[in-house]
Amino acid sequence: MGKIKENNWKHQLESGISSTEQLRKAFEHMNIKKTEKFYQETDEVAKLFPLKISPHTFKQCLKSKAIYKQFVPDKNELVNFKGTNDPLKEDSRKPTKKLIHMYPDRVLLLVTDICFSSCRFCTRKRIKTAYQKISRKELNDACKYIAKNKQIKDVIISGGDPLILDDSELNIILTKIRNIKSVKIIRIGTRAPFSCPDRVTVQLVNLLKKFKPLYVNVHLNHPDEITPEVFECLRRLSDAGIILGSQSVLLKGVNDSGDILKKLFYKCLEVSVRPYYLYQCDEVLGTEHFWTDYQAMFKIMKALVGNVSGLAVPNFVFDCKGGQGKVRVVPDFCKNKNKKSITLKTFKNKLYTYRNTGGMK
Repeated sequence: MGKIKENNWKHQLESGISSTEQLRKAFEHMNIKKTEKFYQETDEVAKLFPLKISPHTFKQCLKSKAIYKQFVPDKNELVNFKGTNDPLKEDSRKPTKKLIHMYPDRVLLLVTDICFSSCRFCTRKRIKTAYQKISRKELNDACKYIAKNKQIKDVIISGGDPLILDDSELNIILTKIRNIKSVKIIRIGTRAPFSCPDRVTVQLVNLLKKFKPLYVNVHLNHPDEITPEVFECLRRLSDAGIILGSQSVLLKGVNDSGDILKKLFYKCLEVSVRPYYLYQCDEVLGTEHFWTDYQAMFKIMKALVGNVSGLAVPNFVFDCKGGQGKVRVVPDFCKNKNKKSITLKTFKNKLYTYRNTGGMK
């Protein structure tokens, strides 16, 4: 296991690319020529949406077109016909400034606006460059609301990326949530294992271990993202007893292929990350070039179900516009049904009929 310097991740955060000029210098340093038109278009995009690329992410962008498309601004972000700033209506479901309450038994706590790298398809692309962390008052307000509403059992810590916070800040947040007796589940959503593997230090892992059972959902979209460094830090988390899941977004030109996703999900399982969700890309302003035809998801589902281990098959999800919630979808294997029987089509395209024998009339 490689040695990680405990504070190197802070340097990574500070030294990331966050302007067109810095992007120009980074490409020039690598002797990569881009046209002036490219930089002009990049500047136009950066005026509307956040630009942030960590050193590790930029290094991977140069090796993989699939990663490049996810993080380097594209002129297509300036084209918009159907996208909206807040398609899930999150901002209208905030009982406190940093808390989103959309489902009865769970809430989303936004602890920061900052990420190590800004995904070009981000659901919260509307968050420009505030670079704010949750204040003590905002945290207290959120926890008071959670404690008062006993039906809330599950708290998802999100942002931005929660792991850009110092260990001491994370400790305060996790302690306050764990002390709410009605809360049974704590989850952290993060892209840090990919965008800044150095963040997963021994110190951080020892901190997270204190709050087990703790669920960490990592955002991974393509097998190229699981580099040896990423593999190592995910292994470090799983070896510590942290329960890992993956969340992926179906992206046109990046991973809209059954073969690519099969490879990704098997790679996840190799490092004890259970594929959890595969989302249809949210209808966010400036992301239409990533949207796939909905039939692509069904085609991918049929390519996976029955052909790969059930452990490698995530939930296929549409997060409905307008804040109507997530809908899980599955291939239609039902050919015919009535009160007496149901006929199913297997993944091998064979028909199987199950007949009721329980005396139903």
